[in-house]
Amino acid sequence: MAVNNINDISFNDRRKFAVKLIDDMLQTLTPENAINNVFNVNINMYKNVYLIGFGKASFRMYSGIRPKIINKLRYAGIIVPEDEVIGHNFTELRIYRGTHPYVSSASVNSSIELLRPLKNLNEDDLVIVLISGGGSSLFEIPEDNVSVDDIMEISKEIMNSGGNIYDLNIIRLGLSSVKGGKLASYLYPAHVKSYIISDVFYDDLGIIASGPLVREDYSDDVQKISEKYVKNPGLRDFINKNYRKNSLDMKYYERIENIIILKNKDFVDYLYKNLDSNSVSLGSNINGDVNDVSNYLINILRNIYSVKRSGFWFVCGGETTVNVRGNGIGGRNEELCMKMHKLYNNDEQFLFLSIGTDGIDGLSPAAGGIVDNFTKIENIDDYLKNNDSYNALKPGNIIMTGRTGNNVSDIILGYYNKFNNF
Repeated sequence: MAVNNINDISFNDRRKFAVKLIDDMLQTLTPENAINNVFNVNINMYKNVYLIGFGKASFRMYSGIRPKIINKLRYAGIIVPEDEVIGHNFTELRIYRGTHPYVSSASVNSSIELLRPLKNLNEDDLVIVLISGGGSSLFEIPEDNVSVDDIMEISKEIMNSGGNIYDLNIIRLGLSSVKGGKLASYLYPAHVKSYIISDVFYDDLGIIASGPLVREDYSDDVQKISEKYVKNPGLRDFINKNYRKNSLDMKYYERIENIIILKNKDFVDYLYKNLDSNSVSLGSNINGDVNDVSNYLINILRNIYSVKRSGFWFVCGGETTVNVRGNGIGGRNEELCMKMHKLYNNDEQFLFLSIGTDGIDGLSPAAGGIVDNFTKIENIDDYLKNNDSYNALKPGNIIMTGRTGNNVSDIILGYYNKFNNF
């Protein structure tokens, strides 16, 4: 099972159905299956094959591709979260450790070591790059005059002020020598094929793991993001002074191919296909502050009900943000569950489940939460004020998976009805 506490939280039939469906989804849509289905390269065309990877799904992606490349592989190295448990011992694979969600010297040192064997690449070499969410903090070599502490402090300001993944990564890529397409200079003149698991709404290749192999210019957005989310004027000045656009010639990108192999929409579609014909998909690009998203969702559910006049399941995906003011334990999925719980009226029958597909919701040990009419949360406003959603929901309303080795951001599954219609 992917959900470790499935029996503890499945204490009625509707919960049991929802949690079992989420469990099936996590076990079916795996990085191993995704890359195995897509990879069709004739590796015998190349003199040497190298592989690097970074992100929460990099080990499972490597496990899936390994049988197809092992006989030609010259070097393989990946960077994974420092607390990820690796279940296999592939002797040829170098495993480095980094930190998430904030970059650290461990991430930088691992990144330098990861790239060290790639210094003498040729035109007849192939470099396979495995990219997944979390790569922005796990894989980092800062620009000159930029320190790890600088990037960490700026990232904290943006994240705690409610900035989304676009806001965060647009700033990070300009302070890095390997993001924003700049990794291409390290791999030239080899052929490069990158396989990507997207954790970003709209699947923007320039934003996933801060787009290490994608030459995009987001510099027009930098000042607006900085002024909105970076409260410290000294850090704003630092960004303006040290932000570096990608100035590489286009020749560095002529042999690069970026391929998305798994995304949030795949998970939304899987759930939708396994629900009944009266169900509704709200898409895979839900984003915004949890206050705005919860109000949007409750209003659209009520509008849908006004047309259907009967109960229905719904599914959607994306990524919300939280403006952190307290010092509690929690994450955006658990907080969204609490916000939705507050908004439902007494005459509404509901279930609402939201999880991070990486298995870690914010700084809590849970993947997310589940609430319904049977959920009782005393002093809910106090918990919300302190951003303490984990303690508010445990033990019967949190979903525990541990690190899944996957990451397509967040998935929402729910049910809506009125009590006079069930």
